[in-house]
Amino acid sequence: MHDASPLKRIPILEVAERLGIQVRGTKAMCFMGHDKASPSLSFLISRNTWRCFGACGKHGDALALVMETQKLDFKSALAWFAQNFGVDGQLAGGAGGRPVSSESQISTVAAQLPVQYDRAFTADTEIYAWLIDQCPIVSSSKGVDYLAGHGISPESASRFNVRELASPRSVFSRLVEKWGAQRVFRSGLAWGKRENPERLIWGTPAILFPFYQHGSVIYLQARMFGGERKYLNPRGIAKPLFNTDRLAGLPAGTLIHICEGIPDTLALETHGWAAVGVLGATSFRPDWVEQFMKFKVTVLGHGDAAGEKFVADLANFFRTRGATVCVKLLPKGKDAADIFAAGKKI
Repeated sequence: MHDASPLKRIPILEVAERLGIQVRGTKAMCFMGHDKASPSLSFLISRNTWRCFGACGKHGDALALVMETQKLDFKSALAWFAQNFGVDGQLAGGAGGRPVSSESQISTVAAQLPVQYDRAFTADTEIYAWLIDQCPIVSSSKGVDYLAGHGISPESASRFNVRELASPRSVFSRLVEKWGAQRVFRSGLAWGKRENPERLIWGTPAILFPFYQHGSVIYLQARMFGGERKYLNPRGIAKPLFNTDRLAGLPAGTLIHICEGIPDTLALETHGWAAVGVLGATSFRPDWVEQFMKFKVTVLGHGDAAGEKFVADLANFFRTRGATVCVKLLPKGKDAADIFAAGKKI
């Protein structure tokens, strides 16, 4: 048997925080959405486990919490720990792309976690803003084609300050020179160890989408043009909503679309609709409902299983607050740009 104890020693409250669970003391509203008034989710610090004493009765350790809240399989959950707690390396496959056994994967994580899990990451608005300023507007053929293909006009790209990361290695060197190795590492933008960050998390040219809140860049997402992953976010930083500043000053009753991802959000904005983006079908937090209560809300999901869960979960979150939303699924394999290109309405 491989020793998985280091993985189990990651503080359960730290895992909950990274997942966006709002814990007060050792209690929280259950992520299943059945709590209406009193929290039923409890964290047992002495055992480093969690249990819901409400309707669902779910329980487990840190790994189970990630799998349940994010709806991930074992391999994907380990990848989540890799990104959020500083474990480098590929956990999804072995040599030649062969699947790795569950025990082998746990062993890989266990071997690396003791020196990594306690290294906190912190959103760094100064570094994020500086990075955006250092990157040019989107001008490469890949970048321009990507924006056009997703229904994002040049005007919208300019309004949302979308930029292009052309040379990750050069930008990384300048980041470390300007801000220092430790600060760059803690911002979640580098792989490596805290004392010696090795490279940007984005290893290929990419489009950068900055997230603004009250005028500050609080987060970044990259759409990469190489490698296996298309989208990659800063390590260990909770995913915020995209374009929440849009809500400021809008009158009650305004139609707001909550979209699954940034491209659909920007496509709707290009066509004059107010839209806010969620990074992933399982990333919406129930406590975000409050800022939408005065608006008329349409939840727009992709036409797949994740999109169906996305619209169902959000409808349930609003329902528990006594509000209703309109839910819509895009046709399978289509995004908002395809709908507008066909001359149809969302």
